[in-house]
Formats: sequence, C-alpha cells, structure tokens
Amino acid sequence: MNNGAYANQGYKDGYAKGFDAGYADGYSRGKTEGSIRSTTYFEGTSIIIPTYNQLGYLKECVESIVRYTNEPYELIIIDNASADGTAEYLKSAQGIRFRINPENLGFAGAVNQGLLMAKGTTLLILNNDAVVTTNWLSNLLACLHSNSQFGIVGPVTNYISGDQLIDVSYADMAEMQRFSQLYNQSDARRWFVTKRLTGFCMLFRREDFIRLGYFDEGFEIGNCEDDDYGLRARLLGMQLIIAKDTFIHHYGSVSMKSLNSRFDEVYANNLSFYSNKWSDPHGMLLLDWQCSAEMPNLKTIDSYPTCVIVQESSSKTYWIENGTRYPIDGTSGKQAVRVSRIDLYNWQLGEVISVEEVNRRLNAVYRAFDDNRVIEGRLVRMQDGSVYQRKGAKLHRFINPFTLAVWQLDSYQPMSMNPCELQVYEEGPPIIPPPVIKAENI
Repeated sequence: MNNGAYANQGYKDGYAKGFDAGYADGYSRGKTEGSIRSTTYFEGTSIIIPTYNQLGYLKECVESIVRYTNEPYELIIIDNASADGTAEYLKSAQGIRFRINPENLGFAGAVNQGLLMAKGTTLLILNNDAVVTTNWLSNLLACLHSNSQFGIVGPVTNYISGDQLIDVSYADMAEMQRFSQLYNQSDARRWFVTKRLTGFCMLFRREDFIRLGYFDEGFEIGNCEDDDYGLRARLLGMQLIIAKDTFIHHYGSVSMKSLNSRFDEVYANNLSFYSNKWSDPHGMLLLDWQCSAEMPNLKTIDSYPTCVIVQESSSKTYWIENGTRYPIDGTSGKQAVRVSRIDLYNWQLGEVISVEEVNRRLNAVYRAFDDNRVIEGRLVRMQDGSVYQRKGAKLHRFINPFTLAVWQLDSYQPMSMNPCELQVYEEGPPIIPPPVIKAENI
C-alpha cells in the first residue's frame, strides 16, 4: 500500500471513529432528554413518604391514606436504610412503589428520589408519622387549583411549629377522625397566605416543581430544608398557603427524635448551612425587583448566573449563556457546578462548542476589561461591596460571597461602578446558590 493509500485509509478510520463517538454522544444526550420530556403523567397525586425506622407509624399512615383518600393517587415510599423490618413490609405490600436505600440520605435526599419517581400531575410530600383524614386531599387540591399563584399548600395539625398548629382536645385516634370529619369542610374563606410552611405535608403542582426544582441535599438528615424550599418558591412569586379547612394528625418528628443525642448537632449544622446560604432571606423578599416587577413563570434558573460552566449527574459539562446551554466538547480544566437535570433542561439546548471557545468567552467576560463595557456576564462591584452580574438588560445581585464561591466566580475581579452609571439598568432577581444534589440520576 502506497503513502496515498495509507493516508486515505487513515482518514476513513479517523472519520469513522469520530462519527461513531459523536453519534454515541448525541444518542445518549437525546435519549436522556427524550426520557425526561416524554414521560406520561396521570391526572392524580403522587404521595411521597420518606421513612426511617418507624414501621408502626408508617403502617398507620399508609392505612389512613388507603381508607380516607378518594381522589386518584399513587403511593411512593422511600426507605432510608431502616433496620426495623420496613424493607420487608414494602416488598410485601400491595399498590406501593418504593425504593430502599442502602444508607440514610436524609429527608431531602429521600424526597428527591420520590419526586424523580413520581408520575402525578400534583405532588405531595408527607411525613411517615402523619395520619390523614376525611376529605384531606380533596380539600388541599381545591385550594391549590383555585389560584395559579398558590404554589405550595399545607394543612393544619395538632403538633407542629408555626401557624399551622391548632388546639385540639381529642383523646384517641377514633375521636380524632370524628373531629376531622366535622372540621374538614372545604371553605375558601379559611385559606391564608403564610411566610412559612412546614414539610410534614406539602402539596404542589408538577409544573411548579419543574420551575422550582429539587430539595437541597446540603441539609443533614432533616430540618430547615422545608424552609429553604418555601423561600425559593416565594422568590419565584409563588404563595405559600395554609388550608385551615383541612386537618390531619401528626405524631411529630418521630424520625428526628430517634437521633437522640445527635439531634442538636444535626439541627445546628442545618441552621448554619441555611444561614450561610441565604444570609438575609427576609430582606431578599423586599427587594425592588420583587415588589414592583411582574414575575410571569419565573424559574429557578432565572436566579442563576450566566457565563458559567455547569455539570449534570454525568460527566457532561455545559457552557451557560443567554438562557442557553452549550455542550462542551472536551475538558475545560475549570471546575463545573453541579445542577439538577430539571434545572439543566430548563435552559434551551444550543450547539456543541469547543473548550477553546469556552476559555475565550471566560477570558472576555471576566478578565479583559480594556473596553470598560458592562457586557453580558460581566461582574460589577458597587460602592457598598455588593457584587452584581449583567444578564440581558438587568443587573442581578449575588446574595452573598458564599453564592459567588459556589458558582466558581469568587476568583475573578469585578469592575467597579458608581451609582450614576448603574441607573441605566434595572435590577433583576438575585443570584442564588443551586441546591446541593448528591444522587447520580437527579
């Protein structure tokens, strides 16, 4: 074979390998996106129950659901490595979809697995130590669907912190059910907007879940992740609603109490994580952008930065810019930020770009200040020390230094601007950290 023939054969071999590699990558991404977007949902409620070592309470909860729920539903139970026979019960039970984890993933991790498995058009998180009652789900659904601004709805109960607590006088569960039968009369006059809903029972629409995303798995075992989720919902303009026409019984924190001496440590760690993440959560809800602007169908990604590199559960990385995700061909050498698939697929898909192009864009946005223009993605520091980023025609404030660090942007030097120069820009939603996602398939 002469040199020309060798070269021609080498070209064919290289072309074939490149085609096969590109086809395999494209097929894999297309299959993943297709499976996410083509799922067939049913007109009903997915009831998701995370559980850990409380089989007696779990059985009572399940029995009450079967007895007192007339609306279409599916029951999904996520077991966090219980050692009390829960796994055996789930394997023998009828009509339950379940997952048995080899380790305790905490409340948020278990809820996220349930959300991933769910097929209902509405989604409900329920504690394993809750006992539901007559009309419970129909009342909550009536409330949720009465107003498009109602994002998350919860009932009242006998054992909880906050405004969902009511006084009761029943002595046993039979009396409780008689009480709730009289109490649970659907009445829109008893629906109230609140600043906080506890996670023992939370109902929301699938479309709002797709806007909002998963629970934050950065919280240990339990506590504070429901406050985090509610705050994120409010930042998108959703209202939290207490349906005071709906009562269910709650034994109260049985899984958390089982931690015994570890409870205080876990709670302190979660409070610290929440504080580092949000700094001033109530202040964010009073910013000009939210008080004055209309917020039609905002998504969590609208509070993420632009011109960053993100990564889903696989090793595939993407460049995010102008609401589009561009698959990166190769390894950029920059640390990517993990996001959930729901967040990832809320960005539209663009064409594949090279590592060299990503590095060129990074340099143009964050390092090359020769033109002194506030281009798309550029960081700007105000006189008070706060840092903003330009996205479109608006400036978006990073809520704290923690957020800058999470998005791998704390090593870049922002431009300095004075208040007069900033008057041409509106303020957009603040930039927040993404929830911590640990599971590979979320």
